[in-house]
Amino acid sequence: MTLRLSWLVMIGMTACSPYAFQQEVTSFSTSVDQLSDAVTSGYTNLASDRAAKNEFELTSTRAKVFVAASCGVPITKDNQPCELFRSGLPEPTAMRAQELAGRALEVVSVLKNYARALAAVTNSADRTAFDAAVMQLSGSVANLAQTANAAAPGAGAIAPAAVKLAGWVVGTALDQARFDSLKRGVNFAAEPVRTIAGTLRKGLEDISSARQTVLVAEADLMAKRLGPSLDDSSYQQQLTQAEATVSVLDALRYSDPAGTADSLKTAHDALVAAVNDPNRSYASLLKAVSDFSEKAAALKAAFSASSPASAGL
Repeated sequence: MTLRLSWLVMIGMTACSPYAFQQEVTSFSTSVDQLSDAVTSGYTNLASDRAAKNEFELTSTRAKVFVAASCGVPITKDNQPCELFRSGLPEPTAMRAQELAGRALEVVSVLKNYARALAAVTNSADRTAFDAAVMQLSGSVANLAQTANAAAPGAGAIAPAAVKLAGWVVGTALDQARFDSLKRGVNFAAEPVRTIAGTLRKGLEDISSARQTVLVAEADLMAKRLGPSLDDSSYQQQLTQAEATVSVLDALRYSDPAGTADSLKTAHDALVAAVNDPNRSYASLLKAVSDFSEKAAALKAAFSASSPASAGL
């Protein structure tokens, strides 16, 4: 009986320790990094996809070509693409996903800094590292709230309180301090993360949709070049290139940008619930973090893949 009680006491103590959440917080942070990589590579590949499609269009018609006027003006937030275009056609314009790129990149960067700050707190090995991590978390929660407020006014109302993170734990034991900072940090960030997840959901869907639109047009142009006029070697080479482009397109079709953004929100909500009541919510946290990890990795793979033609530009 005494042994059983001892185990129960140990389990209860562990449940209130940040080390019970160290692996999950680290996994959450890694998954946010993958989500950030997906956004960055998605925009990069979208520009490359457009350039490849444009090249196929121009070489197919061998028309007179002009340089877009946007190439000669400074970059702005809604910058139009610097591209070549065919005589007789209007100048190229940015797709919706490209127009909103600056905002999406800012949002995912703020989210990444927040997730890394959570990991820094749970992984801090001594008082010096912990103090630095708390300051990092304090600033990142404030930035998170302000960014969310820009998307949905009112979501950033907690920013002033969040800045006081560093003062919460003075004089407490290090292990308890780590847990207290983690708990208060994720609770303050709960609503901003939900708002940001919604913003990312739309941004990720826009990237996927835009790339699919361009790749369909690119694959169609590549397919039209295939025919009996080509020798065997040229036909095989161009067919392989077209097949690889369709493969990238198909991976984007099966990717789940909306589900990935939703799993981000679910994982963070589960983290909030677990630190507030570890005994009841820890199992849900494990599943939510695992689901987010799988979806973020899959989305990164789909968004990072480039078509052979665009990769060669």
